[in-house]
Amino acid sequence: MIDDTGTRAVFPRPFLLCAVFAVLATLLVAEMVPRYAPGLLRFEHILADVRTTYFSDRLASQHPHVAIVSITDETLKDSKVRQPIDRGLLARLVDAVDAAGAKVIGIDILSARTPPDDNESLFIEAIKRARAPVVLAAADARVPLPKAHFDHQTRFIAATGRPAGYVNLATERDWVIRFKAQPLQGSPYAKSFAALLTENFGAKPDLSYRRIAWLLEPQDRSDTFLTVPAEVLLTGAVPPGVRAGLKDKLVIIGGVFPDLDRHLTPLSASAGELQPGALIHAQMAAQAIDGRRIVQLETDSLALKLALLVVAALAFLIGWRFRFTSQGLLLGSLATTAIIALDTFVFWNWHIILPIVLALLAWFLGEFTGRYIGRWLGPQKVVRSKWF
Repeated sequence: MIDDTGTRAVFPRPFLLCAVFAVLATLLVAEMVPRYAPGLLRFEHILADVRTTYFSDRLASQHPHVAIVSITDETLKDSKVRQPIDRGLLARLVDAVDAAGAKVIGIDILSARTPPDDNESLFIEAIKRARAPVVLAAADARVPLPKAHFDHQTRFIAATGRPAGYVNLATERDWVIRFKAQPLQGSPYAKSFAALLTENFGAKPDLSYRRIAWLLEPQDRSDTFLTVPAEVLLTGAVPPGVRAGLKDKLVIIGGVFPDLDRHLTPLSASAGELQPGALIHAQMAAQAIDGRRIVQLETDSLALKLALLVVAALAFLIGWRFRFTSQGLLLGSLATTAIIALDTFVFWNWHIILPIVLALLAWFLGEFTGRYIGRWLGPQKVVRSKWF
């Protein structure tokens, strides 16, 4: 084929090639990369963590509906053993939190390990007589525990007559928790600890959004959630301010130790800090109560594939148009900046995580291929009257 300048070209206008390439690039990026190069998706997590750290929701002060009662080494300084936590102490805590007027009580302490028998009944009776709904923590088969521990857990939960939810946390390969753990098929615990807490509080958790919508430190620099040291409630004379702080709230009783049940989250991963499991469950419960969510385009979604198709097609045409100049490199840099800026803006305003790494990869493939296929199959010089 010869164009109107006399220059021989196989494809003087690249629309057909663009369409074919865009489809192939989309299949490559959306289907092959997650399956055969999952390491590339780790960059997605890293970039998402950056967005989470800087652009997540931030309240004016402490969360109005969720509080934590923390059991620490200071709480247990007079106990004979550190683990399992003395059941008599836990019984007194449940009584104190219930007397303070908590709306829902969550006990983020596994009952799988067999404690001394003399205090087990005290704990069970405290749970049974609580006026507030009580939700227990449970370990499912994904937790490597001896069968005897699972058997004890089953008997304990049955004796209390209270519901129990699994407390498993979804840890990624880099040990960071970003998603809510999904239920284990066939497990007796069909719902998570956080989901049961929010249901008893009167909120309906939306299980269709798997990412945890984290809360940043409040604007007044207070703790994200009111955190009351357990020993304050065990003194017998609970300060009025503490009672008022726990009243009508979802209260999670959990261990906050420097070496137990600590995890990396997007808010702490960059500094290498670990957050207690009770705080992570509080974040998930607060998310459901508030109705907050983070939407993520999954790699198998039609919307993602259509978006990647558009990006690859546009990049191919840009590469074709500037195949004989150095402007393509500049445009590639501008496109990268634009994609990152768009992604940041979308997350900031609507809490939607776009697949930025896949989008950048689709752009690179499109522009690179457009430039070199254009030199091979297109006109041998730029034809202004036939830009695309």
